[in-house]
Amino acid sequence: MIKNVIFDFDGTIADTLPFTFKKIIGINQRLRITSTANNKIIDKLKKMDYRELLKEFKIDWLKIPIILWEIKKAQEELYFHLEQIKVFPGIKTLLENLIKKNIDCYIYSSNLKKNIERFLEINALKKYFKKIYTGKNLLGKDRDLLKILRNEKLKKEEVIYIADEVRDVLACKKIGLKIIGVSWGLNEGQLLKKKGADFIAKNTDDIKNLVINGGIGN
Repeated sequence: MIKNVIFDFDGTIADTLPFTFKKIIGINQRLRITSTANNKIIDKLKKMDYRELLKEFKIDWLKIPIILWEIKKAQEELYFHLEQIKVFPGIKTLLENLIKKNIDCYIYSSNLKKNIERFLEINALKKYFKKIYTGKNLLGKDRDLLKILRNEKLKKEEVIYIADEVRDVLACKKIGLKIIGVSWGLNEGQLLKKKGADFIAKNTDDIKNLVINGGIGN
């Protein structure tokens, strides 16, 4: 039985994708990573994981620290644009349904905690979450997820993570944690399933059916 749900933030709860894509295009132009057309870059971002992207665009490993620094800088800038960021459809109703069933909800994200807290306050969502966790390692989510399980004294078989990226799927597979991949985020549902997501949700009703209505084996 699922008693605890851990949500990713970007691309799962908050539709930060337009802001993210704009920043990625800007980073590409500044660092001259590829001459590929902007629309094709976005298409590849949706259909490839980070390792495939490194090969596709022949990214020099020396540029990776600079790219990561640019991503963190973009996160700092996001704070001033949060009023324009939308909640994905159905999220609030889903959270209400989970709480009614006494299922504890958490957030774990590589975004900044101040961004997440302000977004939740703007959209009146903060009351639904027991705790917010953030991690600085963009590609090391498995260790952070294990830390959350230990800190909150959660049983792995009673927890499911909900997220939108291949790196989330790989982290969960590494530690044996079930994951629902959402198809409305950065990576397409087909890619998430291919990489090992336990379930794919096309909308929040799918999550409700999985977590609350017995789809996971409650």
